[in-house]
Amino acid sequence: MSLIEKLIEITEGMTDDMLSEIIDFAEFLKQKQDEEIFKKVISENAEALEKLAK
Repeated sequence: MSLIEKLIEITEGMTDDMLSEIIDFAEFLKQKQDEEIFKKVISENAEALEKLAK
């Protein structure tokens, strides 16, 4: 069973309030992932960014 299929199976019959909480949590995780990627890009390019800031 794929992850999508598992998610559909788990969420079948849930109320809109419960589904809204799942969406909120998924958005939180996505934002956290995006922030980690952004921090990595910044740290990997710190020297170039410092030169640009001058």
